[in-house]
Amino acid sequence: MRNLTWVVVLLFAGLTFPATGAELEIQIVYDNTSARSGIAADWGFAAVVTFRGQRILFDSGTKPELFLENLRKLEIAPNSISHAVFSHEHGDHMNGIYQLFPMNSSMAVYFLDSFQEAWFQKAQAVGMRPQRVTGPVEIVPGIYTTGIVEGPVSEQALIIETSKGLVVLTGCSHPGVAKIVEAAEKQRSQDSVRLVLGGFHMTNQREAQIRAQIARLQELNVTSVGPTHCTGELAQKLFREVYGDQYLTLGAGKLLELE
Repeated sequence: MRNLTWVVVLLFAGLTFPATGAELEIQIVYDNTSARSGIAADWGFAAVVTFRGQRILFDSGTKPELFLENLRKLEIAPNSISHAVFSHEHGDHMNGIYQLFPMNSSMAVYFLDSFQEAWFQKAQAVGMRPQRVTGPVEIVPGIYTTGIVEGPVSEQALIIETSKGLVVLTGCSHPGVAKIVEAAEKQRSQDSVRLVLGGFHMTNQREAQIRAQIARLQELNVTSVGPTHCTGELAQKLFREVYGDQYLTLGAGKLLELE
């Protein structure tokens, strides 16, 4: 029987995290904070998305051993992951895949074409042949990458097209979280996002900058937010103030289940 003590059960604004019957599950595997006893926190990010029978890894944390240990404790078998998508070329999002891939060499892997060649060479050394992403790509039915979103560090994000609206999963949002949401809405020809979660990269931003991004997300009809990783304490505080009950507190070990 599944341990349900760590499953979030919430209902607001059409966003549900039920204990059963979920259309979409997002398991936070690696983050700066921990939301579950026994799941270690560390600087970096990784999440596993389970959607309509497919399991997709998004980023893979900083320390490979810790990443693999968290997967084990969360009962996510390496061979259950069919695809792995990487937001950008920083080690706190990339490092774990090089030890995970030899455990499941059938996994399809997606790097941005803009990644430095050293990442591809390191991949080849373990038998990995990452697909080079430039524009939007359908990873599996209903899940898409934005393709390259230009920024100080270019990134890609995952778009999950659920029956109740778009969910956008970000790595660090170096180009700006609002810019990433704009790209997602434009790609899928929709004018709202049910939930955006992941790193928002606001650690060094001032209050006025953060509030401007929050206002833009509201203009883009983002219903709910789950800031993690590099968002920063001030930004999390401001998002919590503005979004209220539609703000999700996340961390390594947290499981979101959306109907």
